[in-house]
Amino acid sequence: MIVEEFPEIEQLSPDRKLALAAELFEGVTDCAPEDADPEIVRLLEERLAEYEKNPSSGSPWGEVKARILGSRDF
Repeated sequence: MIVEEFPEIEQLSPDRKLALAAELFEGVTDCAPEDADPEIVRLLEERLAEYEKNPSSGSPWGEVKARILGSRDF
């Protein structure tokens, strides 16, 4: 695993690890708007509009994460 090459990562708090993951993800997903798949952009805009109409219909990340982790067999 890559994380074994950087043992200091294991010393980070869960929040800092998440922030690091987000920054790494952003670094590899940065693209110019003209490079974006129009169908994905349309879908994201549609979902954002749905959320803005009814923000309470969504779930906080903690609940989503718990559902995901609760459904996995380890």
